[in-house]
Amino acid sequence: MQDGIILWCNRIIRWGFYALFAIIPLLLTPWNYELFEYNKMMAVYIVTAFIVTSWVVKSLTQKEFKLARTPLDIPIALFVASQLVSALFSIDPHVSWFGYYSRFNGGVWSVISYVLLYYSFLSNSEAFSDLPDESDVSRITYHVSGKKQKNQTVIRNTNPLIRLLSISLVTATVVALYGVLERLGIDKHLWVQDVQNRVFSTLGQPNWLAAYLVALIPLTMAFFLTGLQSHVSTKSTGIRGFVFGIWGIATLLFFVVLLFTRSRSGLLGFAVADVVFWGIFLTKLSFFRKIVLQSLALKWVTALHVVFALIIFINGTGVEKLDTWISFRGLQQRIQHQPFDKTQDKGSALNSEPTTSTPTITGPALEVGGTESGTIRSYVWQGAINAWNSSWKTRLIGTGTETFAFAFYEFRPVGHNNTSEWDFLYNKAHNEYLNYLATTGALGLGSYILFIGTFIIWFIKAYHVSRITYQGNKNLTLDTLTHDTVTLALFAGWLSILVTNFFGFSVVTQQLFLFLFPALIVSQYTKYLPRRPASPNRGEQAGEIRNTIRLPSWAIWIPVIGGLYVVIKIGSFWYADTLYAKGYRFIRGGLYGQAIPALTSAIRINPAEPMYHDEIASGYATLAVAAAEGKNATQAAQLATLSIDESGKALATSPRNVNFYKTRTKVYYTLAALDPTFNAKAVEALEMAIPLSPNDPKIYYNLAILVGRDGESDKAIEYLLKAKDLKPNYRDAYYALWVFYTEENKLADARAILQEYVDAVDPNDTQFKEILNK
Repeated sequence: MQDGIILWCNRIIRWGFYALFAIIPLLLTPWNYELFEYNKMMAVYIVTAFIVTSWVVKSLTQKEFKLARTPLDIPIALFVASQLVSALFSIDPHVSWFGYYSRFNGGVWSVISYVLLYYSFLSNSEAFSDLPDESDVSRITYHVSGKKQKNQTVIRNTNPLIRLLSISLVTATVVALYGVLERLGIDKHLWVQDVQNRVFSTLGQPNWLAAYLVALIPLTMAFFLTGLQSHVSTKSTGIRGFVFGIWGIATLLFFVVLLFTRSRSGLLGFAVADVVFWGIFLTKLSFFRKIVLQSLALKWVTALHVVFALIIFINGTGVEKLDTWISFRGLQQRIQHQPFDKTQDKGSALNSEPTTSTPTITGPALEVGGTESGTIRSYVWQGAINAWNSSWKTRLIGTGTETFAFAFYEFRPVGHNNTSEWDFLYNKAHNEYLNYLATTGALGLGSYILFIGTFIIWFIKAYHVSRITYQGNKNLTLDTLTHDTVTLALFAGWLSILVTNFFGFSVVTQQLFLFLFPALIVSQYTKYLPRRPASPNRGEQAGEIRNTIRLPSWAIWIPVIGGLYVVIKIGSFWYADTLYAKGYRFIRGGLYGQAIPALTSAIRINPAEPMYHDEIASGYATLAVAAAEGKNATQAAQLATLSIDESGKALATSPRNVNFYKTRTKVYYTLAALDPTFNAKAVEALEMAIPLSPNDPKIYYNLAILVGRDGESDKAIEYLLKAKDLKPNYRDAYYALWVFYTEENKLADARAILQEYVDAVDPNDTQFKEILNK
């Protein structure tokens, strides 16, 4: 009975990790508010619940709990502690724990999930093989001739490293093939974004797809080398040669789709990973005595990079300055003395809000041309630094885990108002390091860098020791480096994440790789290094902690029930999100009567989510006015009360959310049709948003409209002048000033404000010029 329970627990753990690598990158649905990241994050939570529950049940069955000790224990502990402390003192604890709605990854619960997965993998190595002592590829020995020793047992498929990564690469191939189909226009009718110009496949955004593929390209090259090694050693043209060719094709496929994303950060990440992988591999290759194998490997390495160069020459990189010199199109236009055609390079590496609720949502301005992404990024980065430097508390622990959206509103530079994305919401700093600095302070960023630095140093040490081992062994052939080649590829791919995160931010797939790639490497390399001593009295082995568990056999039902509860709760949250998405779409379609039932159900399932309360508040307000117009005063009053109450609930949970104050303003403005006194409350609500977003010209513009509605023209003009100062090219503010000046019979001022706009902003504004001519 006990053996059967342990066997099933190992199976669940094993298949759980297979699911993480095989399914997560593919997940998306049309029913959720956010099509991509939400589904991936919820799936990670569910898989983590199954894995951890199985780990605990197995430990209770075995009467002992085993925890792997790893080189990253202290950095990980400090990193988790920094996230917890920051969340406890956050400006929005709800967001800090659960993540920003529409991003989700980055909240404390997600960090805890990734850490649990890291230790679950390393502490349950037996879950991946029934023959753990014989499953390590590195244990297989060969004669100098390359022939296997007689009676030597070779078990490759039971190696968790090879099996997991093979699954991951198969999934990535599916993702990449869909990227090719996107390039051909298979789903161009579904998206506002020009998906043919910048593909994003099942990842949701071009830079995220690029980061995903770049992390895996070194692995396809490693498997390519492995296939080459087997092909050369056996001189086979059969299945070994076929596998060798398949991985070569996969490498080129991933590279082509990387270029289709036109992601500059992805290209830089690829360059770093490529140099690290091949630089270290070729260095280690120099220790081999077989000159023929060295020559063949170098020949194929060269051929692969020649093909890379040809692909770039034909397709270009998407980076104008590079393509001018290295692409066929760029060189052709230089020869013909034509300006470089930018039509294939529109779009931006910076995307503040990719498609969320529906495929027809309006995309970012930069997706169709706008301010250069580097300029925008510099303002966003400056906002992150301003937020971090705003107080001693923020310098130490930041504004709160995952609260950058609120921090940026408060501390964004005025210059950002002159960009094409001036009114966009940035819920990430578009630099993972600055994001941690702003939201979790020096403790958060310091522990994150410690985690990175510790692993890099540990890997270099492990590589050095393994190199010495190879150097002293005279019976090595190229095939014996299969294991090391794959772990090296993992390290190179992991480094690429550090690069892409510098110009962007992590999403679910990247964060999984950030924690699980080191787990895979540590599981393979710890045998080369001395580990902390064990306690023989407790039956420990080096590198692990074992504690005896003294609980009755029925205690295994406690984690089982707890795990099922977590899974059911996550499933209910997922369903609530589909209801919220439905209500959100109904409201934007003007179908308020159909939206309210969906939103009410979402709130009943997940009452703690403030977004649901905020959304339903505006729906109730509109219905209240409709009821009043239908001469149903009682119902109108009830709906008005519900609207105000729901808005209050949203603000009670997230009092620093500027958008919730804007919704409250909209609610009061709408209800002013029932009672004019609500207009003053609308003004009051919007004025409360000013300290939270002092450099937002839209707030001052809307305040001007509200006070002007009450006949306070002088105050309206004051607000509009403030809006114009914050955004000198704010056309709506100029026009509103003309209206108010005209109403006040200040005709000279009215004419001067339009003339100022025409002279300083847009000399071709025909409407303003017609007014001036009159």
